[in-house]
Amino acid sequence: MLTILGSRGTIPVSGYSYVKYGGSTPSLFLSSNDTAIIFDAGTGLYKLNSVKNLKNIFIFLTHLHWDHIMGLPLFSYFYNPSANIKIFIDKKDDIDSTEFIKHLFKEPFFPVSHEKLNCNLQIENIFHGEKITIGNHSITPYEGNHPNGASMFLYKNQNYSFLYATDYEHGSPKDEMLVEVANHVKYFIYDTTYTPEDYRGEKDGIPKSGWGHSTFEYGASFAKKAKVKNLVLFHHNPEYTDCFLDKMVIKSKKLFTNTIAATDELILD
Repeated sequence: MLTILGSRGTIPVSGYSYVKYGGSTPSLFLSSNDTAIIFDAGTGLYKLNSVKNLKNIFIFLTHLHWDHIMGLPLFSYFYNPSANIKIFIDKKDDIDSTEFIKHLFKEPFFPVSHEKLNCNLQIENIFHGEKITIGNHSITPYEGNHPNGASMFLYKNQNYSFLYATDYEHGSPKDEMLVEVANHVKYFIYDTTYTPEDYRGEKDGIPKSGWGHSTFEYGASFAKKAKVKNLVLFHHNPEYTDCFLDKMVIKSKKLFTNTIAATDELILD
């Protein structure tokens, strides 16, 4: 079962208007005995500090934008000598993917340097289309559509499957591949940062094309084409309150009946 630890996009939020859907930035979690499989490391990752006795931790990062990695420095298992942590990240041609940890754990941004991390840490490059197997868990990365690049992850384990496709913008040739990869998954977790009106810039006069995010309308359209079982709205706009998201879910359900919106600590069984 997949637990959503955080589903808010861009920046974390808090307050009475965000209680239902939560304000933590993206992080998803699967566990099996002493093993954890994590997708993204936003502020939601902090909740895993209360989970004891994890030994083998695999973290799959969609990309290195702040909202997807800002939970790493305060992840307690980095300071646990019994923990084996492997981070998977897409290798960019002009970037050494191992360097980001050195910059993240570095003064003056953080008082603990990467040399002082007590865990057994490895960073491994992923290659789009190449499956990674961890026990009976299968994870295959695919190239998304986002500024600076982002990966999507297809997870399969017996009768359980999901496609994690956050920070994906519709309208590119990759849409056809997205539908193909999402085919018949149980959960299609899709970036719905904007309403169609906000994406077009009807309220503030600023169109969001090229910003790397999508809408619930496109999420519903892709869900129909891929014949998925459930559409999960994800990467909630920090400006969207609980009341606003409630209305957005209703609109999305009219397009694709089995629609839910991600909430902090939601379990997708």
